[in-house]
Amino acid sequence: MDLVPEFVKSLTGKSRYEALMGNVQGLSMLMDGAKSLIKGCEPPPGTLYQFAARVEELEDAHKQAVEALRAFHTRVKTYEADLVAKPWKVS
Repeated sequence: MDLVPEFVKSLTGKSRYEALMGNVQGLSMLMDGAKSLIKGCEPPPGTLYQFAARVEELEDAHKQAVEALRAFHTRVKTYEADLVAKPWKVS
C-alpha cells in the first residue's frame, strides 16, 4: 500500500527544499509567539504559583527548542545545493 500521494512524489528537489524552509520559518515565528506566552505565565508577586512548570523551566525549554531549530536551519542551509539538485527519495 502506497502511503505517499502522487503529487508529493512529483515535487522536485527545489520545491521540496522551498517547502522545508517555509516550514522552518513558520516554526521560528511560532517560537517567537511562544516566548510572549511564556512571559504571560509569570504570576504577580506574592501570589501562589499555580502552573505545572516554572517560568524558568519553560524559558529553558523554549531556549533549547530555538537552538535546535537554528541548528537544523544551519544544517539544511549547508546542504542546500544537494537538496535542491537531487530528487528526494520518498517511498
